[in-house]
Amino acid sequence: MATSSVILLDTDVLIDILRQHPAAQLWLQQEQSHSIKLSGIVAMEIISGSRNKLEMERNHRFVSQFSIVWPTPAEFERAYQLLMTYRLATGIGLPDCLIAATCLERDWQLYSFNLKHYRHIPNLNAEAPYQR
Repeated sequence: MATSSVILLDTDVLIDILRQHPAAQLWLQQEQSHSIKLSGIVAMEIISGSRNKLEMERNHRFVSQFSIVWPTPAEFERAYQLLMTYRLATGIGLPDCLIAATCLERDWQLYSFNLKHYRHIPNLNAEAPYQR
């Protein structure tokens, strides 16, 4: 259960929802009391996975159902610090640093299955939303 009333979804969770995996669908229904948001980074990752125009339009309609938030200058600065601190030790990349920085700066809950990168970041509330 989310510790914040606002939750941010990572790309892997969003893909499960997009593909209508039963566990993801059930979890999403149970989380209706929380404000669910997407980072613009996650939205762009979904769009960049499109293989043709039809799929791109479908993916755009899908991500448009969610409130999309964009990193602030302060979040970009924090993402840079996270990248400098954890890139070599953990392999974390720029998109994950931006997502983590957004959650840290706004005190939001992050749901992801990519916990190997996020678990090293102090004070980040990141957890898997359901069993895969």
